[in-house]
Amino acid sequence: MIQVEHKWIKEIPVLHIFDETRASEQLPTVFFYHGFQSQKELYLSYGYLLAQRGMRVILPDAAMHGERHGAESDTEQAIYFWDTVRGNIDELPQLVEALNKEGLVDMSRLAVGGFSMGAITSYGMLAQYDWLKVGVCLAGSSYYEHFARALADGVAKQGMEFPYDVDERISELAPYDLSAQPTKLKNRPLMMWHGKEDDVVPFAYSEKLYEALVEEDMSDNVAFMVDEKAKHKITIEGMLAAVGFLEEKL
Repeated sequence: MIQVEHKWIKEIPVLHIFDETRASEQLPTVFFYHGFQSQKELYLSYGYLLAQRGMRVILPDAAMHGERHGAESDTEQAIYFWDTVRGNIDELPQLVEALNKEGLVDMSRLAVGGFSMGAITSYGMLAQYDWLKVGVCLAGSSYYEHFARALADGVAKQGMEFPYDVDERISELAPYDLSAQPTKLKNRPLMMWHGKEDDVVPFAYSEKLYEALVEEDMSDNVAFMVDEKAKHKITIEGMLAAVGFLEEKL
């Protein structure tokens, strides 16, 4: 039977999903991240399907989201979008360390994945942590600087002001920007899914990264799945492909 456990790890609320017959084993582990203004519970379907296939799954809530959502307005969530992404990335080692101390994870078989903001998070994690084995990025962008400027311009056009220097904040994203350093992928398995009609995170970002990886001769382990009609919503086919990719590669 698949078990869903709510727990706090280092003050981070997560859903921990696993096959109860293998509860204490060191299992391949997937950290899967939700999208902007979403929460961990909405991605239980991924956790269930992955746990059925023998993986341990951790679904964290990002800062300002889910159980970590305080009094922040929608505007504040948007203004601090990249702080939330960086928070996810910086917190991952804490989650891994805590689970490893419990003897629950196979440290040679760790993966990250997510949708939208979660996919953006996952790209940054792959740029930061070479101990990750697999990544699954659904409707995301690895082009941190370019996308950050586009989002900032959109916010500014709505008449909102930033409580920080935008250029300085964007410059701080450089270490997480996989598009600027694609060789950091190091031929690790990566699946990208994106809908061509995406009206939130442009499809062009995934297409451009794939082309860059081809040019660098680093696309052998990359699966690029394109949905010709999808907007900013993962399809069942995309979800099942992501699960199958993690099962095969992890």
